[in-house]
Amino acid sequence: MVKINLIIFDGLNRSGLAVAKALKQTGGFNIHIVTKPISLDEIIKVTLNFGLIDSIDTIKDDFSDSSLADSLIEIVKKRGIDIILPIGSSIIYISKIKHYLERFSKVLAEDYEKLIMFHDKSQTLHMAKELNIPHPFTMFPKNIKDIKTFALKIKYPVVLKARKGTGADGVWYARAASELIDLYVKVTSLEKSGDGLVSDCSQPMLQEYIPGELHDVAAFCVNGEMKLGLTQKRLLTKPLSGGAGIVNVTTKNEQLLQYARKIIDKIKWNGVMLIDFKIDSRTGMPKLLEINPRFWGTTWLTIQAGFNYPYYLVLHALGRTINLPKDYRVGLCCRWPLMELKSIFEKPISLITVLKRSQSFFSRFKIKNCVYEYFRF
Repeated sequence: MVKINLIIFDGLNRSGLAVAKALKQTGGFNIHIVTKPISLDEIIKVTLNFGLIDSIDTIKDDFSDSSLADSLIEIVKKRGIDIILPIGSSIIYISKIKHYLERFSKVLAEDYEKLIMFHDKSQTLHMAKELNIPHPFTMFPKNIKDIKTFALKIKYPVVLKARKGTGADGVWYARAASELIDLYVKVTSLEKSGDGLVSDCSQPMLQEYIPGELHDVAAFCVNGEMKLGLTQKRLLTKPLSGGAGIVNVTTKNEQLLQYARKIIDKIKWNGVMLIDFKIDSRTGMPKLLEINPRFWGTTWLTIQAGFNYPYYLVLHALGRTINLPKDYRVGLCCRWPLMELKSIFEKPISLITVLKRSQSFFSRFKIKNCVYEYFRF
C-alpha cells in the first residue's frame, strides 16, 4: 500500500506528537515535521521519538513572514506531500494562506473567516450570547480610563484576558483595584505576535472569576454536524490556577455536548475543536470560557479513549469512508508525569505544599484506568 506523505506543521509540541503517534500507528502514513529552527529541547524530543518522524524541516522563526507559503511549497514539492496538517496556534497562519497552499497539497484547516471567530474570544462570547449559552459576565475596556472606572465597581477576584491568545499565557488574575490597574498597564504594553494574528493584548477583556471545575468538549465535525463528541474534566492543570490539563479524565456530560452542537451548527464547522467550560461551583451551571479551533494538549487522551480524530480527519479529507465508533471509554485518566512533577514546585511553595503535592502525585499511581504521555517531556 502506498503511504500518504503528511506534514504536521509546528508538530513538535504536545498535540503534534500525539497526532503523529496516532497516525503512524495506523501504518498508512509517512510523518514529516515542519517547525521553527529547533532548540536542544526539541532535538531531545526528536531523539525520544525516533521512528515516529520520517523527516524534519525547519523554516524561519516568524511564521507570519510573507515567505511562509513559498517555504512550505518548496518542502511540499521536495517531500511529495499529500496533506498539510497544522497544529496549535500555527493553524492561524496556515488558514490565512490556505487558498495558495491548496494548489499543491490538501490543507486540513478551516477557512480563516470561520477560524478567527473562535480565536478571537470577544467574537466567541458574542456568539454565545446569541445562542443563549451561559458565559462569564464580560466587559470590554477601551483604555486606562475605562479600567479605572470598572475597577471601582466590580467584585474581586477578576480575570483579565487577551482577546487573542492561547492557553494560560493570555490570562491574568487581579484581587484588588490597584492590582487590576497595574496589571492592565503591564498587559497592554506586551508586544503582539504575528501582527496580532495569534496573540494580541492591546485591548484585553475583563471577566468575572468563575470558581469551579474545568471541563471540555473535544469534537469532530463534518459539514456543521458534530459526528463525535467527548467530554473530559481537568484534574490538574499547568499552571495550577487553571490552564492546560496535565491530568485529565473522560466524562459523559450531555449538557456540555448539547451546547457544543449548537455552536458547531451555527458556524457549520469542519474539523476538530475543543470547547472549554467551567462549571460554576456556586450554581452548578456550566459557563463557556473559550473555543480552541485546533487539536488540543490532551489529544492523546481523546485518542486513547477510542476517538482517533487525526485519522478520521485525514480520511475525510481524502474522501474515504470513515467507520466511526459509537462511544468512548468514560472514566479513562491520562497523566503527563514529568509536568506533574514540575507542578509540585510551582510557586508559591513551602515545605507543606511540596509534601501535599508530592503525596497527590504518588496517590494518582493507584488509578487503575489510566494512560500516560511518555512521548512528550
